[in-house]
Amino acid sequence: MNNDDEELAAYQASISAQNDPSQGQEQKGGAFERMKGDDPNWRVKTGEGQATLADIKKRRRDELEEAQEEGVSRKFKIVNFTSEDSAVVGEKTIISHYCSICGEHCVAADAKIMKLPRRRTDKSFALEEAMHFHKKYANFGERINLKRPNGVEQQYRFYCRQCRQPLGYRPRPDSETCKFSYFYHDALVEEQSHAIALR
Repeated sequence: MNNDDEELAAYQASISAQNDPSQGQEQKGGAFERMKGDDPNWRVKTGEGQATLADIKKRRRDELEEAQEEGVSRKFKIVNFTSEDSAVVGEKTIISHYCSICGEHCVAADAKIMKLPRRRTDKSFALEEAMHFHKKYANFGERINLKRPNGVEQQYRFYCRQCRQPLGYRPRPDSETCKFSYFYHDALVEEQSHAIALR
């Protein structure tokens, strides 16, 4: 066979591969397998029970992937994360306070409200707003004027969102700053289970 005949045969084979793509892939795969089989680099000679370098690398790669998967699952061991689980130094503990009737979450503060100083006139707990962080989860009502021995006192009361129990008051509206927030002595509990509705 001369060069022209070889080129013609190669051309006819390429045309038939274009007309039938599955046959061309089989031919390519077969050619690759023949090429791989003929190449001495593809032949691996191992004895009984011996592993190739590729087997060792694959086993090591699988072990590393398993270790990574185990490491990921270890991150989720703490199911309920609170401020007490935090390792941040100097972070203040936030204490939740609940309505004494229905158990609704009403106040979060960095101080125990029941341990704060009391006001002389009505024995309410006085929270100094500039000194203590706090957040009220309450509905604010209208201004109420109370007659006191010194004159008239203005109170802007706040109420439980669920049962509307009065929780306390401020001398100014919620939008303005003031020195103190006052909480009635029997309006809040530190444990939700101590609320009357949940006993």
